[in-house]
Amino acid sequence: MQRTRRELLTVGAVAAGFSGCLSVEGVRYPDELPDENETDGTDGSDERPDGESSVPHSEIAAATRDIVTDTVWFATVYRKAIDTYRDATADILTAVSSIREQIRDPSDPATEMVTRLETVSYEAAERAAAALEPHFFPRELIQSRIDSHLPALFRSARRNDADRFVEELNRVSRTISQIRTPIYINGTFSRDPIHNRLLDRLAPSNASEVLVELAVPAHRFTTVAHRPYTDDDRFPPEFTAEPLAQTRRDKLRKRLGPVVQAPNRVREVFYTVAPRPSATDRAADAFSGSPGDLDVVPIYVQQYADVDAAADTMETVLEAGETDGQEPLLPETEAADDAARWYRYYHREARSDRTDLDRFPGVQYGYFLQAGEFLLATGFSGDAWEERPRWQGRLSDVWVTI
Repeated sequence: MQRTRRELLTVGAVAAGFSGCLSVEGVRYPDELPDENETDGTDGSDERPDGESSVPHSEIAAATRDIVTDTVWFATVYRKAIDTYRDATADILTAVSSIREQIRDPSDPATEMVTRLETVSYEAAERAAAALEPHFFPRELIQSRIDSHLPALFRSARRNDADRFVEELNRVSRTISQIRTPIYINGTFSRDPIHNRLLDRLAPSNASEVLVELAVPAHRFTTVAHRPYTDDDRFPPEFTAEPLAQTRRDKLRKRLGPVVQAPNRVREVFYTVAPRPSATDRAADAFSGSPGDLDVVPIYVQQYADVDAAADTMETVLEAGETDGQEPLLPETEAADDAARWYRYYHREARSDRTDLDRFPGVQYGYFLQAGEFLLATGFSGDAWEERPRWQGRLSDVWVTI
């Protein structure tokens, strides 16, 4: 029997557990274990007595909810959270400066000064953590930097070695200053590209091989998500245009036609998924261009107030077009036995996108699904489903095919 996609992902997660987690400073891969107290936006009333959820495609709904929530966090909260991190670490520098100014004689250093610096630093770490976690993890970052200096400070204070004490204070100042620079912050707490848990949620089966564009139009936010390129990559790709610029979003909305339903909509989020361009050994071979020039597959997400509101909107969409059965996004030979079956949906647009046939209305063919309070659409094209085999690209790596 064909294994379910959930089983395949579980096997991969177990393997990752034995091999160790890939991580960079301040970021952890794969996703952290969820907070048991964290709610998922439902009150539990959608559960049937037999334990099966009445929420349409509840697994995709839960994954989409996490992804959209994280995406909107980057669009709305990220900058304020980074400001909090900078303010918190600035408090450490202020404490260092204050203590240093008190050292005028060899006998001035005191262990109480070190304890005060430790307290200020740990409080700063907690402030930064409250602002950035669970997206990034600055607590350990800050505390480890301070902890590395405490033994020398305590020793020199006990010995009344003012010269050594001040020298170590200067080292603390340099250490904290280094983790406050724009280059350091943009790399460690990055949102361009995003490569924290959101990337793992977007592409749970193969995050290292995909590049995802993201856009939240209501907040004028666009970016990309992919694993970062390293210093060993001689010629990484160069992206010369904004991800999912407004002109591209407008074209996609036009292609989607009646799928776009603003009334009662809470959020509208765009994603595209494409292969992550490889770094090359020659500059001439490196990718250079817009992210849209890659082999992208768009995923359009609309969130409504609740499941019923999404269902009502779905009826409106279905009445405005036609359906031709339901099927998984992936070919039957690749789809899991329990894969979600999407509507094959089509509608007529104002004009054709085919050459010299503008006197006839064009038809757009795509896939449409309700998952909880979300409506998702992907694969819209002027070519019918059976006329474009292998259109899915890297969809097999992302959450909509779970």
